[in-house]
Amino acid sequence: MKYLHIAFLSVLFCSCTGNAKQKEIVESPPGYDLSIPEKFLMQEDLDEISGIIYIPDQRLIYTLNDEEGKMYIVDLENKSSVRSFKFTKKGDFEDLCFDGQYWYTLKSNGKVLRVSQPFTDSFQVNEYEYPTKGDEYETIFFDPATKKTVILCKQCVSYPQGKIPAYYLDTTNSQFVFDPHYAPDTMALVNVVGKPGVTMKPSAAAIHPLTGELYIVSINDRLLIIMKEGQINAAFKLPKKIFRQPEGITFAPNGDMYISNEAGESIANILRFPYKPATAISTQPTP
Repeated sequence: MKYLHIAFLSVLFCSCTGNAKQKEIVESPPGYDLSIPEKFLMQEDLDEISGIIYIPDQRLIYTLNDEEGKMYIVDLENKSSVRSFKFTKKGDFEDLCFDGQYWYTLKSNGKVLRVSQPFTDSFQVNEYEYPTKGDEYETIFFDPATKKTVILCKQCVSYPQGKIPAYYLDTTNSQFVFDPHYAPDTMALVNVVGKPGVTMKPSAAAIHPLTGELYIVSINDRLLIIMKEGQINAAFKLPKKIFRQPEGITFAPNGDMYISNEAGESIANILRFPYKPATAISTQPTP
């Protein structure tokens, strides 16, 4: 199979480093230490933080509020206030991506809204209706290799149970293409993890800028899924004390990884994990 290469508001930022002397050993992907994130806390406006995108030339994070139909610009580096931009009415928005020109936001029913020139008076929104009822989506990402906007199914009644098809949106004719690039199944994940009963329900995905691997955050088992050439390479358990409810993932050009977590019973945050290949903790999956 062909591999997928992928009103001002105030935000309270609290940048802190976790305790490096944790007793629990957290297995991590090569180049990362999932046990020691740099944490940035969000205020109430972003309790329902969803997908996140790092914009290299601006050194900013763009994100969504899950319910408000708003995009946000978050400045983690300078810990300053951020802007919000309402692009549509309220709805269940799960993720967003950027293809270099347009922003794409994904609703849980599969509907995609393409936003051009956000944060300006010239913005425009195009809507792409998903044709199938009953399917559930939380993940959209841009594949720079194929130049396609890809959506990963969280639960598709129209596809074999246990599989996660990766479809894409053809904006030239406003059609969803249901010829999946790949569709890994639960059994493949069970074989990698070595633990029965493990399933995948993607909440976010992003292409690693240096390795070309596709990283997928799965909400139900708190697993970071790493995929390459359409195959599952490894899976790492995301400790719930660190990842309360992971909803977004993105990378800086140097490989630094960012994962967002909804508030739940605490405070929403964005976690940064520096990329240091020479100090990789583990290349093996955690059951």
